[in-house]
Amino acid sequence: MSGFSEKLHIEPHYGVVVHRDFEPLYSDDNYARFYGYQNAESILSLTSILELISPEEHSKALEVYKNLMSGKQKPGVRTYKNIDKENNELTVLAIDNIIDWEGAPAMQVIIIDLSYQFEMQRNLTLSEERYRVLVDGSIQGILVHNNFKPLFCNDAYVQMFGFENEQALLNSKTILSLIPSEYHEQAYRDNRSLLSGVESVIKTESKGIRLDGSIVWVSLLSRTVVWDGEPATQITVMDITEQQLLRERLEHRANYDVLTNLLTRRAFNELLAEEFTYAQQHSNALCCVLIDIDNFKNINDQNGHHSGDLVLKSFASTAKKNLRESDFIGRWGGDEFVLILPKTDIEHAKLIADRLCNDLANLSIDIDNGSLSFSVSIGVSSLSKKVHNVETLLSEADKALYQAKHQGKGCVAIVS
Repeated sequence: MSGFSEKLHIEPHYGVVVHRDFEPLYSDDNYARFYGYQNAESILSLTSILELISPEEHSKALEVYKNLMSGKQKPGVRTYKNIDKENNELTVLAIDNIIDWEGAPAMQVIIIDLSYQFEMQRNLTLSEERYRVLVDGSIQGILVHNNFKPLFCNDAYVQMFGFENEQALLNSKTILSLIPSEYHEQAYRDNRSLLSGVESVIKTESKGIRLDGSIVWVSLLSRTVVWDGEPATQITVMDITEQQLLRERLEHRANYDVLTNLLTRRAFNELLAEEFTYAQQHSNALCCVLIDIDNFKNINDQNGHHSGDLVLKSFASTAKKNLRESDFIGRWGGDEFVLILPKTDIEHAKLIADRLCNDLANLSIDIDNGSLSFSVSIGVSSLSKKVHNVETLLSEADKALYQAKHQGKGCVAIVS
């Protein structure tokens, strides 16, 4: 198990210990801190971790260890009363597994400190099983599978994926139905890496599918265990849907203009640079289109900024309808917009620009004191021998836009 302590990572509210006959072989710092010790080395200096278990629980712990190591009992989830360095009593949830440690079986125990929850429920006299039902939904989900055939799961995992009960999930032939198809290859690859010993622990984030078809985002911590004498994969799962949705909202806010919902200038520049490089490397056509709303200042001055906002929104929605899925549009600033048309020659780009120009000219926008129409001027440039970088491509489109303005506005000009 060389490198185990370097690769293993447990969330801060978890602690892990590996022992044989209760002699500690490995501990992480979280486990040590649960019991008032400074670091893992303090745990390894103990003669036996039975010192950390309440005397009244010793016989239970010894019997469980004996039955697990002999194969008479399956790994599972249990609660224990433990004792810290200052002799304070702790209540912990222990998740035990048999693993291979330096060529011989040993017991790996992941503990979760439940003392706070028990304190909150101190006036209730609940059995261990009833308490597990109470707290199981608030801890991370646990699943053990053999090549994606579920062998064990806890209630938290069941609830996370919308099953009625644990048995309903365990009756499934495979958990791959809970994973979108685009993640299957990664799931197979990670599982092979764990079972072959290439990786001892893998932490990933993935999209999951609940039983009702809705989406859940999860953080996964996977490792191998021995289950009924055979290697299996244990996954600790945390629902991160809220965090993922927040991340997506923040990314959208950073990349899209609030008013028009078009790409911001920064985000557009990144895409433009990627498309420009790709077009050059593959000798593809590429066109850039700059658009300016004619007399936009007058629209604001005569009708108010609210009317100006309506014009910008109407432009954005109309432009999207005229574009293909492969095209990109961004708000360049104020009343200026920019399009990138991949794999498009300048003749085809002009047809797209002409259609957009005409559609916009035929719009009628309802405002407080009647209706409003507007026009746009458009300049089109293309990737050519004299265009060697993004700046030149934009500069050529800007020259064409200037030409359209001087031709009377409301028209399209291309680089001559």
